[in-house]
Amino acid sequence: MSVTVTFEPEGRRIRSQPASILEIARNADVSLRSDCGGKGVCGKCKVVITGGNAKLNSPTSVELKHLKSEELSSGYRLACQAQVAGGSLTVLVPPESRMAARKIAEVSIEQEVPLEPAVVKIPLTLPKPSLSDIRPDFERLRDELSRRAPTIKPVDVELQLLKRLPSILRSADWNVTAVLWNGKLIDVEEGNTSAENYGVGLDVGSSKIICHLVDLNSGETLARGGVENPQVAYGEDVVSRITYASRSEDNLKRLQKVVVDAINGLIEDVCGKAGASVERVYEAVAVGNTVMHHLLFGINPRSVGLSPFVPAVRGTISAPARELGVKINPNGRITALPVIAGFVGADAVADILITGIHRKSELSMVIDVGTNTEIMIGNSDAIFACSAPSGPAFEGAHITHGMKAVTGAIESVRIENARLHYEVIGGAKPKGICGSGMIELIAELYKAGIIKRNGKLIEEHERIIRDKVPVFVVAWGEETESGKPVTVTEKDINEFLLAKAAIRSGWQTLMENMDITPQQLDRIYIAGSFGKHIDVESAKTIGLLPDVETEKIVFAGDTAVGGAKMALKSTKLRREAEELLEKIRYVELSIDKKFYQTFTKAILLP
Repeated sequence: MSVTVTFEPEGRRIRSQPASILEIARNADVSLRSDCGGKGVCGKCKVVITGGNAKLNSPTSVELKHLKSEELSSGYRLACQAQVAGGSLTVLVPPESRMAARKIAEVSIEQEVPLEPAVVKIPLTLPKPSLSDIRPDFERLRDELSRRAPTIKPVDVELQLLKRLPSILRSADWNVTAVLWNGKLIDVEEGNTSAENYGVGLDVGSSKIICHLVDLNSGETLARGGVENPQVAYGEDVVSRITYASRSEDNLKRLQKVVVDAINGLIEDVCGKAGASVERVYEAVAVGNTVMHHLLFGINPRSVGLSPFVPAVRGTISAPARELGVKINPNGRITALPVIAGFVGADAVADILITGIHRKSELSMVIDVGTNTEIMIGNSDAIFACSAPSGPAFEGAHITHGMKAVTGAIESVRIENARLHYEVIGGAKPKGICGSGMIELIAELYKAGIIKRNGKLIEEHERIIRDKVPVFVVAWGEETESGKPVTVTEKDINEFLLAKAAIRSGWQTLMENMDITPQQLDRIYIAGSFGKHIDVESAKTIGLLPDVETEKIVFAGDTAVGGAKMALKSTKLRREAEELLEKIRYVELSIDKKFYQTFTKAILLP
């Protein structure tokens, strides 16, 4: 028996086999939060049943835990728990359950690189065939190309191009442009198109995808774009996506398709902004954590999620765009930088390239904060790296009123003269609180003596309400969009302190392995979009960052896409990325004897 579900406010309708509302929403490409991947843990996939005659299961024990009695009586359900058996249904996705566009960080630091792209375009005028010159078309093209560029000697041509070559040459009256990638002939175009030579740098993150369009003749960035990674519908963290992809080949293909579709939309968007043709984009250089890297190429990441956490490949890989379904020039290439380990990916390599810590004698640390935080410490002699399992708390997951850094999120908190002040993204009424807001809130509560070192709330305060559990009111109901207060519980604070402890114990463990102290660091780079919005003093107060001079700390912005662009513009940098693998020592925290002791201590506030 099939079911028909209409999702409001979009009015999107889908006919489906019986399934959970969450699964039906995924198939309909409806924007619906599912931070835990549909496991019934996060409680963020709230929907409202507003009409229809469909058969629904009764609220489950999971729903009774996450939904208040008044919500249940008003038609609220958790999409991951509500099973639709037949008939029709109208479902409202409320604002707090929708995935929203959020702040995207720019690249704050840039490194000049010699322009040496893999893609080169050479205009050619070929001598026409005659009875005295009966060379085959490809040999004629190859000979002229070798004359114009002696260092380039293409020895073969792909069959799909060879099939088109005779008609291209004659239609263009023998005036063509050869397109080469790493010295390999990948396309021949009519006329002189050498001025149109584009590539894209991609940061394929767990939460977002960033795309920059680059003119490969000048190295100039022409346009930028970014979207939420649609894979978040299948789980906020990479472990949820590994689990989903490992269940079946169809699931793996679905995760690959949704990310490729998002990339295609971004490429079309940035080309439209710059007035460039998508057909003239010949290479995309992508970076991302190891799981995102594998999913982009359709490689099952199952082994990454199982001890000893081994990736399928470590070095640079490249594939034809048409094979992956990426809509650039069909003969173009999708290239990914090397990964370091199972949970330290190509984005970490990009972080190192753009900060240049591997070229400097001074000792530097790079922290790329995310659901899986990557930490690198080192210099030109050696680099130590680890992955800290910080989880999605910094993205607002597992926090009662947590949300991403989107309009309506409280992003900054101050307590002055016993009065609490907050700032909201977009100047809107608050809907919840994001990661940067939580850092400042906990720091301010700690300094004001409202929470103890273990994160427990004190007994009495005008903003502490004691119902079933004590909660601290950040914004009263009359101040918020929903009319309900934005609060944090002791459990929320503990969840955040656990995430903080993972990161702190990560850099502490690396330093212990290197026999150094925080004071020996000359520079700390905070990478990624989340890092851009961290208040340094608050981060030091709660112990997230080392207590060093503030001037040593640099907000580097989206270093991942910056490093991808560097590699797009310079094949020399790609070779450097490969050489980096021999310089990096990966520290697996799960087997480090001191890590768990360090982690336990790091949960407490300093």
